[in-house]
Amino acid sequence: MAVVLALAGAAWGGVSWYESRSATPSCFWPAQIRGNSTGPQDGLARCYLKALSTRDGNLMKAIAQNIPPARITPDLFLYSPDARAGLASVTVEPSTVDTTFALVTIKYANGVEEQTGMLNMTAMGGPSTWRMAIGQPGQLPGQ
Repeated sequence: MAVVLALAGAAWGGVSWYESRSATPSCFWPAQIRGNSTGPQDGLARCYLKALSTRDGNLMKAIAQNIPPARITPDLFLYSPDARAGLASVTVEPSTVDTTFALVTIKYANGVEEQTGMLNMTAMGGPSTWRMAIGQPGQLPGQ
């Protein structure tokens, strides 16, 4: 009986791990979301703000474009003080030329504005899951 329970637990853990890798990360974080976004994109934007506000490198890695693997550097936290300034407003607009990309404009409470993007990983041959377009060579925050 113990062996059966152990195998069932391992199988459930494997399924949970796979689903988490192939699902868009979602967080609760206060923000005004505007534009023409989906629920998963909203949750991802909130995770980005949470990662910035808390300077959470693990969360930043979880939300970053992951094909190829993201490089999480201190430069990615450039907007951390702005994210902590108060309620941010996020506008997500689908690209007019690429259905796997969405343009993201963040207006922080202190007036600073960041423009970045979200990428559906199907564009890179991965699962259909959204990630922030950050952490790749040559990308800087706000690009």
